[in-house]
Amino acid sequence: MIRRTSCLLMLTTSLASCGKAVSDKDVHWLSVADAQQAIATPSGSWLSEPKQNVWVDPRNSAFYNVGHIPGAINVQLSDPDGIGRLEPFGTIIVYGEGYQSPIADAMIKALITEGHEEVKGLELGYDGWIAAGQPLAKGSDPGRISTSTTTDRWQRVRVEQD
Repeated sequence: MIRRTSCLLMLTTSLASCGKAVSDKDVHWLSVADAQQAIATPSGSWLSEPKQNVWVDPRNSAFYNVGHIPGAINVQLSDPDGIGRLEPFGTIIVYGEGYQSPIADAMIKALITEGHEEVKGLELGYDGWIAAGQPLAKGSDPGRISTSTTTDRWQRVRVEQD
């Protein structure tokens, strides 16, 4: 009886965790033209208020300052509060440096895991944006709060000691 219960518990746990995994199949990449169209079209349904869409640049702030897509928000995976800045937006389009950038891929998966439903990637990234002759912006993100550590955001939980 105990063995059967533990097997059932293991099966239930493994099935429950299967639904939460985010894989490469969940990541959708857009061309520059398709991404621009997605950004320009407000998100929402006829039952809800339209939401503004946004570009997300997960690169290091030094790269962001040198050049980024106009209107992009600099949100890094290591920023504990950064993902929260994206709550008021509809569709989120993430880009990295080049073709299907690993940092963009990781950010897309993190956002999907956090519950954002409309997250896409700019397939050719910042390099593709430049190659397409699109405008650039320079300077820091005024909404970004700099953090004092470079560790992963999941490791920055204060532990009270007795």
